[in-house]
Amino acid sequence: MSMSTHRLSDSIRGFIEQGGSDNAIIVDDGVRPWSYVASAISDLEAATGDTERREGLSVGIVTRNRPPHLALIAATIALRHCYLTLNPMFSDQDLASDIERLGLHVIAASREDLDRPGVEEAALRSGAAVVELTGGETPLTILRESELNRDVPDRSGVAVAMLSSGTTGVPKRITLTYDNLAAAIGQLVTARLVGQPTPSAQLRPALVWHPVGHISGAVMSIEAFSVGRPVILMERFEPELWASLVERYEVRLGQVNPTAMRMILDANIEPSQLRSLRYVRGGTTATPPELQEEFERRFNIPFMTTYGATEFAGAVASWSPEDYRLHGKTHVGSSGRPHPGVQLRTVDPVDAHVLSPGQEGILEVLAPQAASGNGDWVRTTDLAVIDGEGFLWIKGRVDDAIIRGGFKVHPTKVERAFKEHPAVLEAAVVGLDDARLGAVPVAAVVLRENPEQPTVEELLHFVEGRLARYEIPTRVVVVDALPLTLSMKVSRPALRALFAP
Repeated sequence: MSMSTHRLSDSIRGFIEQGGSDNAIIVDDGVRPWSYVASAISDLEAATGDTERREGLSVGIVTRNRPPHLALIAATIALRHCYLTLNPMFSDQDLASDIERLGLHVIAASREDLDRPGVEEAALRSGAAVVELTGGETPLTILRESELNRDVPDRSGVAVAMLSSGTTGVPKRITLTYDNLAAAIGQLVTARLVGQPTPSAQLRPALVWHPVGHISGAVMSIEAFSVGRPVILMERFEPELWASLVERYEVRLGQVNPTAMRMILDANIEPSQLRSLRYVRGGTTATPPELQEEFERRFNIPFMTTYGATEFAGAVASWSPEDYRLHGKTHVGSSGRPHPGVQLRTVDPVDAHVLSPGQEGILEVLAPQAASGNGDWVRTTDLAVIDGEGFLWIKGRVDDAIIRGGFKVHPTKVERAFKEHPAVLEAAVVGLDDARLGAVPVAAVVLRENPEQPTVEELLHFVEGRLARYEIPTRVVVVDALPLTLSMKVSRPALRALFAP
């Protein structure tokens, strides 16, 4: 279902301005009222100065799951600006470079990120307004207002520009328009009238632990604010804290991924703590059927897998309660069926002809919220089967990407980082299955003939400054030569065998 750009922003702004002292953001150590979020709107307007452009400004946020960051995201969408995510897990150099090259009207970050080498200097050189996100009574402190009349990209109509790795291994930003975002949120926004908010105390809060710099956390938070629902915000997933928040605030809907499910099970959470949950949804990667069955046995809560991507502003397929009641026991491991208005198909990896139900191929999606915005089928990097009843089954990935706890790691980027070391001749990276994280990267390197060869610890220290934390391999081995196939390509199975127990 579509709606106007103004409808989504006006709905959020209406709840912010009328919510007053009711809870808007809940964290473990306290709450922030709607007036706290409203102050982010007025401060953001002040930071952008006297410009005539009252919407469509680019607001870059080094995003963390903290109240001031979420308040600024809400203010950005309420004012019809563009929220650009800046990844705090980037190296200092990559983060500073991103800040300078993007062309932003506002750059916002916590003090710990501004103090990273080169970051605040890059922000000041850019000419953008520089805003510190603080832990005080108000979320923003303006360090410098924006320089006017700068030549910056026109992002009018774009709601979110979010980093997502492409199949080539080169990170790219996916731009989602307000129409994309509204289509993804759907009927939830149009079900209530702007200016007639339900008191927050009458709405069960949404519990958000996914990073709000990623599509899942961002859409969950924006969706909640669009109907006046408070957000419980976790900075990182901790199973005991998650369970205590579910119990304390009687949360109805849980959102977990396979990594979080495993952590909840391993923490021996008392089932009674989760009794308020009607069902639990999961995504980011396929959930092993045995993990789903163990979770449902332990807690007696329906688990419903979803499928989506940044390019689709979140989920495009999931389980409905009715489908689960009728098919849940016979379709364990499925990601459900496509949402209304969404079409799915699989195509042959060689010649791209459309496959029949039950045949495995590359998944393609036709969805109104697709970032491409041209009404064409979007090819994913996932291998899938769609059965005769329309249920989707994700079977793997077309590319070599490693999904580590929901984060995408591209082997080519990690390999390049190792090969920047003068003593490294070759490097190859592959993913190993991991019970907690899904998969982890490991690396094999070939060293040049050199009397001063580095140790494994020295190699890891070298790449730490070039990679995000989740990209750093968990194990590194030094080999005389990489295992090759007859066609002289690195053999992935043989490479994995190097790390066998």
